[in-house]
Amino acid sequence: MKKYFLAGLFFIAIIFGARAAYSQDPEYYYLKGNSCLTSGKMPEAVKYYNQAINYSSGFFEAYMGLSIAYKEMGDYDKAHDAILHAIDLYPNYYQAYYNLGLILEKQNKPQEAIKAYEKFLKGVPGATKFSDAKQRILKLKEIN
Repeated sequence: MKKYFLAGLFFIAIIFGARAAYSQDPEYYYLKGNSCLTSGKMPEAVKYYNQAINYSSGFFEAYMGLSIAYKEMGDYDKAHDAILHAIDLYPNYYQAYYNLGLILEKQNKPQEAIKAYEKFLKGVPGATKFSDAKQRILKLKEIN
């Protein structure tokens, strides 16, 4: 009986050990952040994205999610910092420039937003079909 009890404890220890190791995987926190983001739980999303970044400072996707969460919370300065980190890590991911443009618009920086949108349009094959980016550029140029 004691032998089975010890075997059971050993099995439980393995399960909890594996779970603890998994929870330290940055991907785990990134996915939790995505879940919170899509559920509208922005403060929790920020927490999880930051945990992913703490485990892997080069986690580009976590910075992208973090910038979106901050933007949705209205913290445009932190959103700006996060998107710039993402761009530093992966400068050829041109979708980031579209997100940067959105943030710069919120920060009332129209000229910088135009440049970000233009970089997006130049960098993404077929992006000129994205009427939203072109419309934003036209609107910003009309205002200024």
